[in-house]
Amino acid sequence: MPSEITDINWSMLMPQLVIVATLFIVLVFDMFDSISKKMHAWMTIVGSGIALVSTIQMLQAGTDETLFSNMFKVNSYSLFFNIIFLVSTILVALISISYLGRDDKKQGPYYLLILLATLGMMLMAAGNELIIVFLGLELMSLSLYVLASYFRESPASSEAGMKYLLLGAFASAFFLYGIALIYGAAGTTNIPEIISKLTVDNQSTPLTTSSLFLAGMFLLIVGFGFKVAIVPFHQWAPDVYEGAPTTIAAFISAGPKAAGFAAFLTIFIEALPKLPPEATGVIMFLAMLTMTVGNVIAIAQTNIKRMLAYSSIAHAGYVMVGLAAATPDGKSSAMFYLLVYCVMNIGAFGAVIMARTADGENLMISDYAGLGFRKPLLAIFMTTMLVSLAGFPPTAGFIGKLYLFKSAIGAELYLLVIVGALNTAISAFYYLRVVVTMYMREPEEELEFNPYPSTLVIGLTLAAVGIILIGILPSLLSTPA
Repeated sequence: MPSEITDINWSMLMPQLVIVATLFIVLVFDMFDSISKKMHAWMTIVGSGIALVSTIQMLQAGTDETLFSNMFKVNSYSLFFNIIFLVSTILVALISISYLGRDDKKQGPYYLLILLATLGMMLMAAGNELIIVFLGLELMSLSLYVLASYFRESPASSEAGMKYLLLGAFASAFFLYGIALIYGAAGTTNIPEIISKLTVDNQSTPLTTSSLFLAGMFLLIVGFGFKVAIVPFHQWAPDVYEGAPTTIAAFISAGPKAAGFAAFLTIFIEALPKLPPEATGVIMFLAMLTMTVGNVIAIAQTNIKRMLAYSSIAHAGYVMVGLAAATPDGKSSAMFYLLVYCVMNIGAFGAVIMARTADGENLMISDYAGLGFRKPLLAIFMTTMLVSLAGFPPTAGFIGKLYLFKSAIGAELYLLVIVGALNTAISAFYYLRVVVTMYMREPEEELEFNPYPSTLVIGLTLAAVGIILIGILPSLLSTPA
């Protein structure tokens, strides 16, 4: 057996190995019809929980190693993103139990694909090599294409999956071509080596002005831009979020977006200061454009899933603020914000699921009229998530935006901070519009709501408590610089 295999410290791969083991367990148990369909969800939750505990232990131990000839990194950065992915997976599995129903015979593949997507995200965060990042990206993306069209009998779901697949294929082609150009210019696809070649003895190298290299970096931005839905690569998001199952829309808006930014930050956070100043200008412009377009168009939405889709686009712009700062503070603030964003966005979609009636989902904002008094628990959950997304204290959303804008001020990006603050004010309008509708509007008709599913209440309670607790005591959550 090759020494490279026997010398690998496999304990460093424990979170990934646990997810792979959970995959096989779900796959095997799906073959038995006598097994309760809810068991697939609980297997996913337990497996992800074990992986989460393992990740936290490794993070507390200060693990910092590279494996597979420096292609795979296990450090505080990748481990923190693992926490984001696993928390997102657990929350989505919790809200999926009642959403799918006990009679659905297709739950095994559903959770299997969620676990595969989670494994792809973990590869993206740990990738120290552009090829590894691409493999993780495709494993995640292929799983999401199928999940978006999971309800095959629904034309909207099938259309969402098809749009996601076609546009995702184009984005992957751009990303792969960018890797090829960078390899042609730098002679390597190893990310630390590429970054080290940008400067020698504090002096810029010809690589920083190479048209081949800069074109490759631009194509990477296009590829990542699609995955995280920044303007102008965002067109897929509203249609996919609206047509996909609500639980999958929540999943796509959280973990995969964080995975895209994990790779985005790995490559660009250290490269930006070494590239021509125009590169930072491009990132700043994209951040401002994304925030503004997402928030302004969200105002006009009457469908709550489309509103949350454009909101998700705007939040990608906020994370870009930390990327544009290109400092340790910018990096850590972006990571912090991605974690709290995932929790509050999944919570918002979970509240949408809780508002279902016997006739189906209530997706128009006007359907939420009077819920503040008819369904107070639902209204409390929805209000908590929307207030945090808007960035009001004492929520985690407020702390996250505060850290992002502080990092931009430290990098003297004052225009970016001003635009970000103005967009935060704009976003308050459409978030609070839903809250006002719930508490200050009379319903046009009496709707018969389903009873609260216990697992959904548990998931939303965990999300709401986490958002408030981090908002009051942000020191509970530390991020690696």
